[in-house]
Amino acid sequence: MSAHHAAPAARRLALPFALALAGVLACSTGTRSASSSAAPRGTWERTEYALAWKVGDSTRWRFSFDPKAGKPYFHPVAAANGPSLTNFKPEDHPWHYALWFSWKYVNRVNYWEENRVSGQAAGATRWSAPTIDARPDGSARIAMRLTYARPTGEVDLTEARVLDISAPASDGSYTIDWSMRFTAGTDGAVLDRTPMPGEPNGVINGGYAGLSARLAAAPATMTVMSTAGPVTDFRGERARPDAAAVAGNFSLEGRDIGGFAILSDPANIREQAPWYIIDNKRDFRFICAAILAPAVRSIPANGEVTLRYRVAIKPTAWTRAELVEAMRRWASVNGER
Repeated sequence: MSAHHAAPAARRLALPFALALAGVLACSTGTRSASSSAAPRGTWERTEYALAWKVGDSTRWRFSFDPKAGKPYFHPVAAANGPSLTNFKPEDHPWHYALWFSWKYVNRVNYWEENRVSGQAAGATRWSAPTIDARPDGSARIAMRLTYARPTGEVDLTEARVLDISAPASDGSYTIDWSMRFTAGTDGAVLDRTPMPGEPNGVINGGYAGLSARLAAAPATMTVMSTAGPVTDFRGERARPDAAAVAGNFSLEGRDIGGFAILSDPANIREQAPWYIIDNKRDFRFICAAILAPAVRSIPANGEVTLRYRVAIKPTAWTRAELVEAMRRWASVNGER
């Protein structure tokens, strides 16, 4: 991804970072919109390193930013009163932080996997304390700055991140908008991944990096829908569709427990958005917006790249038509900014 390609998107999509900290974080829902006015009343739960929206005893979402963790992340992420749709630090991959963002290799340094003993990756992801605006209706804006540094201390990338969480609708659905502006250090940044199948030294699990979700395990079942239709072509428990958006639809004992969708801004990549999906039907469900799958990408020294995604949660399964409409509505909002 060249800086020339990304610059217009960066100018269009950059968001201000002068955000006011909410004066009162424990409050009931308000009447911000017709959809949210009928939503169940909720409260904010704020700790030193986390912000969560709760309805009764149910945590709908929690964003954690403990500096001792390897990455900032969302967990749980639930629809209405259902169970969490995310899976946090499972034993097989303890560097999977439920819903999180991570590059794989930056300038040949691994920022993804972590040492199982120390819990540290070779490349360190660090962040400042976020600025939080938590509103009475259950919506919130979280802004933070992140640094990606090599073991030597040299900075490969900095990032300005804004997370906009919508007020819940009457059915408990909500969205999490991710806006990330990356600036390369003085050496530039080569963004790489495990080689893809068909490439030299390519492997079946190649290509992952970026916004990712480790999702609920059995006994919940998952089907996958996209804006191009149902995703059913799994080879070696893996699928690689190209589509504007994909969703993991979860059910338990024959009833829906939630749909978890990720929408990719068309400005993120010239190609149709690529995805890397795993479903082994037991304990490994994974969706990655695999932006590097088509090719390794470079940012020149001090160059910028902006990425935008929307995560959309609802209590029922996503259909193809609903995903297409969700993309249309989101594009309309983006166009007004």
